[in-house]
Amino acid sequence: MKTIFLLSSLLIASCVTSNKTNRMKSVATYTNDTIIQVPVLTINKKNFTRVKNVHLSHSVGGKPISEETIIQLKYDANFLVIKFECKDNPRLNQNYYTKDNTALFNQEVFEIFITNGALASEKYIEIQLNPNNALYLSKISYRYKSDEKFKSEAIDTKTSGVEHSVKKDIENHSWSGSLRIPLSLLQYPKAISKTTYRLNMFRIISNKDQTDKKWRNSADNAIFGCWSSTMAQKPQFHAPDYFGFLLLK
Repeated sequence: MKTIFLLSSLLIASCVTSNKTNRMKSVATYTNDTIIQVPVLTINKKNFTRVKNVHLSHSVGGKPISEETIIQLKYDANFLVIKFECKDNPRLNQNYYTKDNTALFNQEVFEIFITNGALASEKYIEIQLNPNNALYLSKISYRYKSDEKFKSEAIDTKTSGVEHSVKKDIENHSWSGSLRIPLSLLQYPKAISKTTYRLNMFRIISNKDQTDKKWRNSADNAIFGCWSSTMAQKPQFHAPDYFGFLLLK
């Protein structure tokens, strides 16, 4: 049996010292012939839990990226709240998508994939925010266990209840964002649990200057960072087996 250790994906909250709060968990992939380790993050209502490891992992191979990303999470009765700061980002002004639910993923974004319950699901919510404060929301159906059919169904950003904001710091090559995501939205595909989710968080970072406003990221011009590396052969975020666990305490 093959075992893959994603040690670089282990994110430990700086404000909590208990090993029960942040740990790794062994899970089997859907084929049941591979055991992998994914991160577990427990958050609470009182304080933001800050991810200690600021270096996300490459989607390909799992090694830490050099760029720093600060992520903090908490929740309340109605919302999952995520704050992030994307450092080492000198090409902020080379992102040209400004409208919601357009192809933000072609350029630089911070992304969240999340599904309700403890099992890796073929259905999950995709949330993206870019440096221009454009928001992308979608219900994903990805039959990766069978015929690999992929479907994306846009969610109306105006009626979704998602609150978001972005600040740019051009001088210091940094941008930060805040997301308040209704817990009701995150009950997709079924309301299995009020406290357990499968989650992954991502960042796409351009590493080459772009003059074409319609430029698209690729393995040749961008870095694809993951909270839990998808261990792909080429940049790929849609790998539910590698989603970590988010636990609401």
